[in-house]
Amino acid sequence: MTLTAEDKDFFKDNGYLVKHDTLTEDQIQAGMDEIWKHLEAERDDPSSWLNAGPIRPKCGDTRPMLDTLYESPVYGMAEQLVGEGLLTRPKSFGPKLNFPTDETEWSASGPHLDGYYTPKNGVPEGTVGRFFVGVTLYLTEQKPEGGGFTVWPATHLQGAEYFKTHSILKPKGGNVWNLWAHPDPVEIVGPPGTVCFWHGGLVHSASKNCRPDIRFCLMTRLARHDQDDILFEFPDNPWEHWPALK
Repeated sequence: MTLTAEDKDFFKDNGYLVKHDTLTEDQIQAGMDEIWKHLEAERDDPSSWLNAGPIRPKCGDTRPMLDTLYESPVYGMAEQLVGEGLLTRPKSFGPKLNFPTDETEWSASGPHLDGYYTPKNGVPEGTVGRFFVGVTLYLTEQKPEGGGFTVWPATHLQGAEYFKTHSILKPKGGNVWNLWAHPDPVEIVGPPGTVCFWHGGLVHSASKNCRPDIRFCLMTRLARHDQDDILFEFPDNPWEHWPALK
């Protein structure tokens, strides 16, 4: 799949891009079969899905998961946003599930930036795991208010300006809610094979699952190979390090 000029402009303006029909039926089925091997729920018994788990099944390094990234158009489209050969190739494309709950009022809580230390996320304190493109891929139909991945459009541009004059370490735990303006959130929805590419500096969050379905999605973060060399650079042109978008 080739990204259009309109696709790239949308990403630059909003910090995310949604594309559909990126997977074959065989890839979707293989991915679902693999994930279900690791769940504490019965595939044919939706009543067992309520507040089930695990949220992060440990199968991201299996062939069915990696094929959805590398044997589909997904990774190539991410390269079209940054530049061919510039991005890392993760060895895991981990499931991050959102199970049904008793919640009836949808909301997206905890908007944040990724890569910042919290006591439970494994990021070393005093460091920032900056990256360029996040990838969120749905294996099943994602309906509104079903716990979809949620973004705050154009907040990547606020960050590009903010970090010109403030330390990248300033947002504690990635929380910028009191630092930046708050646009309306957008919950990403769509059929199986829907992928959302999102800028590494975009404010985002999980959301409450108010539906009876499980949110089946895969997530990864793609950095540049020279990430450490440009970690603290925020040039006047926010796309200076994105040759495909300059």
